[in-house]
Amino acid sequence: MFAPITLLTLLAAMSIFLAITQLVTIRQTRHWVSHSHQVIETTQALLGEVLSVESGQRGYLLTRDPHMLGAYEASKAALPALMTRLSDLVAASPEQRRRADQLMSMARQRVAISEMRVQLVQAGRIDEAGKVAWLSGNTSMEGARSAVNDLMAAENALLERRTEAADRAEWLSLIVAMVVSALALAGLAASIWSMAIANRRLAHEIGEREGAEAAQRESEALYRAIFANTADYLFVIDISDDGIFSVAELNPAFEQATGITTVAARGRDIREMTSRALADRFIGHYHAVIAAGRPVFAREVNRLPEGLRIWESIHVPVRNEQGRIDRIVGSARDVTEREQAEEQLRRAQRMEAIGHLTGGVAHDFNNLLQVIRGNLELIAADVADRPSAAQRLRNALHGADRAAQLTRQLLAFARRQPLEPKVVNLGRMVGDMADMLRRMLGESITVETIIADGLWNTLADPAQVESAVLNLAINARDAMPQGGPLSIEVDNARLERDAAQLGGDVEPGEYVLIAVRDTGHGMEPDVVARVFEPFFTTKADERGTGLGLSMVYGFVKQSNGHVQVDSEVGQGTVVKIFLPRAHQDETAAEPAVAAGPLEGRSEIILVVEDDDLVRASSVSLLHDLGYTCLHASDGAAALELLRAGVKVDLLFTDVVMPGPVRSRDLASEAQRLKPGLPVLFTSGYTEDSIVHDGRLDPGVQLLSKPYAREDLARKVRALLARARPVVLVVEDDPLVRMAAVDMIGALGFTVLQAADATSALTVLRGDGRVDVLFTDIGLPGMRGPELAQGAVALRPGLKVIFASGYAEPGAGAGVDGSVRLVKPYQQDELAEVLGVAMAS
Repeated sequence: MFAPITLLTLLAAMSIFLAITQLVTIRQTRHWVSHSHQVIETTQALLGEVLSVESGQRGYLLTRDPHMLGAYEASKAALPALMTRLSDLVAASPEQRRRADQLMSMARQRVAISEMRVQLVQAGRIDEAGKVAWLSGNTSMEGARSAVNDLMAAENALLERRTEAADRAEWLSLIVAMVVSALALAGLAASIWSMAIANRRLAHEIGEREGAEAAQRESEALYRAIFANTADYLFVIDISDDGIFSVAELNPAFEQATGITTVAARGRDIREMTSRALADRFIGHYHAVIAAGRPVFAREVNRLPEGLRIWESIHVPVRNEQGRIDRIVGSARDVTEREQAEEQLRRAQRMEAIGHLTGGVAHDFNNLLQVIRGNLELIAADVADRPSAAQRLRNALHGADRAAQLTRQLLAFARRQPLEPKVVNLGRMVGDMADMLRRMLGESITVETIIADGLWNTLADPAQVESAVLNLAINARDAMPQGGPLSIEVDNARLERDAAQLGGDVEPGEYVLIAVRDTGHGMEPDVVARVFEPFFTTKADERGTGLGLSMVYGFVKQSNGHVQVDSEVGQGTVVKIFLPRAHQDETAAEPAVAAGPLEGRSEIILVVEDDDLVRASSVSLLHDLGYTCLHASDGAAALELLRAGVKVDLLFTDVVMPGPVRSRDLASEAQRLKPGLPVLFTSGYTEDSIVHDGRLDPGVQLLSKPYAREDLARKVRALLARARPVVLVVEDDPLVRMAAVDMIGALGFTVLQAADATSALTVLRGDGRVDVLFTDIGLPGMRGPELAQGAVALRPGLKVIFASGYAEPGAGAGVDGSVRLVKPYQQDELAEVLGVAMAS
């Protein structure tokens, strides 16, 4: 009894011993298997992050898009942790540590090259970035891949040696157990030993199978996650033994881009799925991959459901166990937007070059034209009695005007013209132009205007809008030599990002649309593509300069708008101009100023011009108009005159002048020295001193060179009139009102007029200047005293003069400081009451 119990005890003890030994061995084996997997996964992750850094810097190098640096920075930040983890994992193995150090050295070298390229691009040194260490970069990447392969192979070998060592330890413990068990019961020990061996093998196989299945599931999940979610277009091509290329798989991004599904395409020959030319091109790429035995890059234009798209792709060979390439994995990326952005940048650079050239030429050329035009106008009176000479003079002036117009059109195309934008209603503007267009285009052209209800306002230069519509109308007339209908439509328009097909620089939003449509001969697509180019014209016999549409294009773009031409041969053309919507109220028209002579009254004008010939011409024109002139060759000399206290009524200065005092600084200092001094700028090219974002600075008055004598006279007269006190004359009797206007104007005041109180209040509610209300008492509808009370409420501090032919008690009640003038009055009496009113 004791012996069996002893044997059973020994057997139980040996069972426990064997179980513990088996558990320890299995745990050790699993530990080393897990450790090897961690080494391999960390190595792969390290290589993946290096590739991500490389991909990010390549994307940024190609697109200059800062967003491409997101993945680049993230991968670069992840590398130190991965390197630390890999060093910890291989610390116990000197050989593996040496290989890991080699891999990390290669990785650091590759990341350093990428950082250098990115830094060069960010510094604007793009050419240097493209040349930085390409060969060494490829060498370091190949070295990194080789180091990864060596590290993984060594880790697998190390795992195998450790497994063998664990097996030997198990065998040793088993032999000891067998010897002890043999002493107890050889037969029972043999059975237990056999069962232990079987259990050990079974557990080992199960563990290996489970580990392999888990690794396979993880690898498959990772592959599927990348394949299904990447934005790149991935595809797998199978190669049969007889050289047939068929689709194996397509990722969702590829399906969405092309409309071809994996289910419909799997197993099908490439030649059955597309045109012969496209299939031959694809198959050519695949043959190149097979011949080279390495990845091949390609760039191609594909016709997809959304139109022509540009793809850049890489085709990578995959070998089977026999070493034959039996599969090609491809990755493509749509670079259409990048190509369009690059083309837009090239166009912008060309536009900038044209702008610089035009600006440089315009300044000197317009100065020369001003000298020519000014002197021609000065001698006009001398040849007025000689018809032949007068005609030649008119021809010369016409030529100078055409030359000036050519320069203005070039500046408009280059977006360098100074705009004076106002909030306008294009429907009202086009409606006002309709009669003029009908007279100008002739009876053979039927002009129809279509103005939408509820039209939005827009911010634009009214003169440039009229010029653009006029140019388009003339082009339409020339496209219909036999006559026909011309329609001008004005409507609200909304451009969405996906629907805005007008160009790469279109901003989605709300616009006001002007569409000019004709039924003429139309244009070919290649002609439409060039219509906005300067000097390009389809008109024969030198009927056009080729700058009309260029000017329209430049003005619209400078106004932050868009322009589009749609044309079909034999059907006609429609030109659409989109101008941004303005949410402000329409700019009120300035009240009419009483008409007066354009000649001066000996007012003193300070002319500042560095060009001697231009200065002499301008001074002569102003003298001829009746003004007294002082002149200076630069801003410093002009300031000396102003600081000396000379009387000046208006400063007339060129914009571009030499010396330390710039024209804008001269104007500011002059108005500080003489508050209220009107300033008129002139220039053949304004640069950026008084123009910003293509628009004149607020309050700036500009007379562009070359200017006509009449333009100079009107501009100077208007500025001098604005500087004078403004008197609003309210009188219902037209003859009395006319006499009052003439007398007040002769006294040096700017005069506005109204026939009744309602019209007067409308003027007072506007933004225009009014200093004195000169009103009759007996007005229709609302009497003078009531008008005066309402006017003072609108404009506190307004001076009031009552004019009446009879005495009326309490006529000025409720209006402090009002002055009374009895009709009929003489000019000296009028001057006296105006003086009293202005002094109070």
